[in-house]
Amino acid sequence: MKLHIFIFLFFASILSAYAQSHRNSGSYNRIGLQGRILLTSIDSDNLNIDGNEGFQGGFTTRGRLYNNWGIVYGIDFMSASVSVQGTGASQAIDNQIDYNFIGAQLNFLASYNLIGQNLAIDFGPALLVNGKMNLKDNAQADTRVAGFSSLTASDIEEISKINPFAVVGLTGGFENVRLTVQYQYGVTNILNGLNKQELETIDSEARNFKGTASFISAGVVFYL
Repeated sequence: MKLHIFIFLFFASILSAYAQSHRNSGSYNRIGLQGRILLTSIDSDNLNIDGNEGFQGGFTTRGRLYNNWGIVYGIDFMSASVSVQGTGASQAIDNQIDYNFIGAQLNFLASYNLIGQNLAIDFGPALLVNGKMNLKDNAQADTRVAGFSSLTASDIEEISKINPFAVVGLTGGFENVRLTVQYQYGVTNILNGLNKQELETIDSEARNFKGTASFISAGVVFYL
């Protein structure tokens, strides 16, 4: 996986240098700061997970390559939130176990201008490096997870730390300010980290965890 990250950064550096070489030739090439509201979803048959609002923000560069084609690349820092259903003392599913995880995401997207420099569709890969799912309230640590007899909230924090995504989005506006909306779909199992924790020793049903993460975000980009 470290090799994949190196290759990703290597090609990003090459195309970044190419875009920078056009900076004084009249081609569009801008560095920007962006902030987005983030909605996280994890689709899983093992856990009942609801998405909550989070935040994503960081640095981005939009550069022209050829005719209407360009590249968008940068790094975002994100704080994502989800809730997992838990089982209360009455055995009813009435508890929401709240988690938060933070990470940094590298993105390297192709861009095609639909209307000059005012509206573009962006698409390509992104790589998220994140921490574990942290309980927002440690008092919920012993809350049992719905669907399991012994598994508790603190047992399911160790999700996968490196997760690639496929990204598509629209960016529109003016030279210095643009609005952006984006959808990201996870291409690997974000819950695979749980399969390495030997949770079946705690609960015999706690095995073969699978989960697909996705993000929907919307925000604004300010170009310098």
